[in-house]
Amino acid sequence: MNLFLDIDGVILGKRNPHDIQHSLAAQCEEFIDYALSNFDCYWLTTHCQGDVETVIDYLRPYSSQAMLDKFRLIRATHFRTLKTEALHGDYIWVDDAPLICEINFLSSNDQLNRWLEIDTQKDYFALIKLLPLLGSFIELGCDKEL
Repeated sequence: MNLFLDIDGVILGKRNPHDIQHSLAAQCEEFIDYALSNFDCYWLTTHCQGDVETVIDYLRPYSSQAMLDKFRLIRATHFRTLKTEALHGDYIWVDDAPLICEINFLSSNDQLNRWLEIDTQKDYFALIKLLPLLGSFIELGCDKEL
């Protein structure tokens, strides 16, 4: 199963929603370890556009070398206009704020349940809270209602 990950609002969050300072979301390393062990992981972010090294450069100020090495294991995607262009296979998409046309695309293709909305800028611990839901997808598959 493919797991598509956004960066801002997913991997990068805020300890305090009113602060301007970003950091890796709480327990990001545990989340990434779980994701890499259980999914084929892809970056689905404007910071990637076909090149994982642009993601690494973007995340470098927030990450240790060990985390950057893990982030390099996540594959690049490319899209022209909408992130939904890059979605493929049996997938789950984790994003804080898809465009309304992307949500409409998922809905019209009966795939809205494949998008998991989290926002680590509002809830710094959202990534780790996502693990039980990801486990349910592994158990039941994407086409089942949770």
